[in-house]
Order: sequence, then C-alpha cells, then structure tokens
Amino acid sequence: MEYTVRPYQHGEERYVAQAHRRIYSKEYHWGAVFIDYAEKIALDFAAKTKNDKEELWVAEKDGELIGCIMLCQTEEPPVGQLRLFLVEKNYRCYGVGSALSKALLAKAKEAGYKELILWTASPLTDAIHHYEKMGFHCIEKVPNRDWNIEGEMLYEVKMTMKLV
Repeated sequence: MEYTVRPYQHGEERYVAQAHRRIYSKEYHWGAVFIDYAEKIALDFAAKTKNDKEELWVAEKDGELIGCIMLCQTEEPPVGQLRLFLVEKNYRCYGVGSALSKALLAKAKEAGYKELILWTASPLTDAIHHYEKMGFHCIEKVPNRDWNIEGEMLYEVKMTMKLV
C-alpha cells in the first residue's frame, strides 16, 4: 500500500482533533475530558509560532488523511514529547505507524533531543507494544477514571526513551 508521511498543512490540525474524537469515543468509549484535551493540543499547536524542534506529521493515501503523530518540546530543553499518535483503523498493520514514528525519531535526533517521553493509557495495548519496540519503557502509571464515559478505571502510562 502506498502512502505519504509529511508535515501537516494548516487546517489539517482539525483532522487530528476530529480523528481523536471519532476513534477514542468509538473504540475506547472515552468522553469529553480526553477528547477536549486532545483537541486542545492539536489546535494550540497550529495556533502558535512554529518551533524548529517541533512538528506534526500526517500520513496521507490518495488525498485522504489516515494517521498523525506530533513531536513537542517540553519544559526541559533536552526532552521532546511524542503526542497525538494514531492510525485510522483500516490502515493499521500496513506500516503507517512505523513510518510516522520514524519521521518523529529522525526529527527528534536532528533537533538534539536526548530523551523522548510520551503518555499513553493502559487500554492501548497495541500502541504500548509499538512504543516498547521503538525503545520506550514505562516509568510511571497514574489511575484515571475521567476519560472513560462509564468511569471505568484505566491507567495513564508515562514512557521514556533515551536517544543518546
């Protein structure tokens, strides 16, 4: 399957926000607390002045956006953060996630980050496995009953990876 991974174009941050709303509400039954949080990250990224240590990439096939990933700078200059990573359900297992991850890792190294962090959640087992294959490992788990609309317990999982 052929697709392209490229930096987002203005306006495509709306796809990132809407995809998170659609996928996380349908597949995981997460509600407004998470969805509004993800939407704010995407829209705030697009609204601020571009930083050469940050980027939002999209994967595109035949003019349709099929995935995204974001690299953000943290409060600690040598640490970058992976955010808003997803691949549309029909395009999983085609290497789209790996291609998005490779773009992020290349940029993180070019930007001089020494470490990457990310936050994910315990129900996202495929994502956690992908992150572990990339070299991330879990350093913290925080209980959360706010994201799931039924109030079911999940754990936010903080993962880290050294780049040096």
